[in-house]
Amino acid sequence: MRGSLLFGILILMVFRLSAEDYERVSIGILSFDNPEAVQVITEFGDYNLEVAGVVKHTLKAGERISFVRYGKLVQVSIPGKVLGQFKEPRLTTQDADGVFRIYLLRPRKNERVYDDDLYVSAAGNELKLVNRVDLEKYVAGVVEAESGKEKTLEFYKVQAIISRTYALNNLRKYWREGFNLNDQVSSQVYHGKCRWEPQILVAVRITEGKVLVDSEMKLITAAFHSNSGGETVGSETVWSGPLPYLTSRIDEFSMHGKHTTWQQAVSKEKWLAYLADKYQLPIEDASVKEMAQNYDQPTRDVFYIDPIFKIPLKDIRQDWQLKSTYFNVRPYTSDSLMIDGKGFGHGAGLSQEGAIRMGELGFSYEDILHFYYNEVHIIDLHALDFFRVE
Repeated sequence: MRGSLLFGILILMVFRLSAEDYERVSIGILSFDNPEAVQVITEFGDYNLEVAGVVKHTLKAGERISFVRYGKLVQVSIPGKVLGQFKEPRLTTQDADGVFRIYLLRPRKNERVYDDDLYVSAAGNELKLVNRVDLEKYVAGVVEAESGKEKTLEFYKVQAIISRTYALNNLRKYWREGFNLNDQVSSQVYHGKCRWEPQILVAVRITEGKVLVDSEMKLITAAFHSNSGGETVGSETVWSGPLPYLTSRIDEFSMHGKHTTWQQAVSKEKWLAYLADKYQLPIEDASVKEMAQNYDQPTRDVFYIDPIFKIPLKDIRQDWQLKSTYFNVRPYTSDSLMIDGKGFGHGAGLSQEGAIRMGELGFSYEDILHFYYNEVHIIDLHALDFFRVE
């Protein structure tokens, strides 16, 4: 009993999350569309329009409300009536399963559907829209956006645990902007409510509260990518330093995926000029020039040709917009080279297509997670006396 109590205290000290932190998250949505005006339809449940804690109006399911930037304020209207201009109006649900649909009016875009609440404010020349949402509903939306439909239940469990771990490990990423995470790849892709794949909701419910921690009981960097090409990379080749749970390993499960191989033809002249100009590669040396056009990478390298030239493969990938750093180069035509590549993404952590294949072969979600992340633990936060109020 005493050991369990000490373990719970250790976890509490490591995570330092409040109950509200864990139960709900604030997601900045649609900012890349630069919205100036939106219309919201409440699809399910009653909603209150609140300003500074005061209810200004109540909407029934199916009713409309509009938000338009008005200088530094937000003008709020219902059909036939302006309710006023406010600093931060909030649309809050009165039901556990409240759902709203949002339409961008300026610019005009397709609608999206979200669970729970919407906070609105003016930010420069546009509206700042924040979806304040239950964590598990957010995780389901992320899994659908990141993984798509018709995958195995075990894979959806894997993706749910990874997405939940990432969210809790990055709650302060955008706190200066007034929310926890955004809805783009710089956080996790999130298009709103999970609507199209019921198995995702099942997977999220089964894994509710489960996260990945390392040997020190800290939330891990739950990195993932589309396809490893047959070999994952250590975190030190992608980011600044090594992490014991993100190491290179042979990944036979990623060898037959949609993104296992790829090709891209490039101009020979531009390729050599790039290497010479950016990295001072001495292509006037015939042997060096030959190596630059005939590069073989049987297992993953960190540098192009040879470490002595200090040409990071991750920089080449970024500059040439390649799918991965795992590629060979060979002569193709008289004035072009062919890049034969493997994999898609940075290569660290879990390969989604490899994990999908493991699920198809009958591996459990625990097996899949332990295959891609070394010596990690799957912790159920609900099993801990974690948020006990004294």
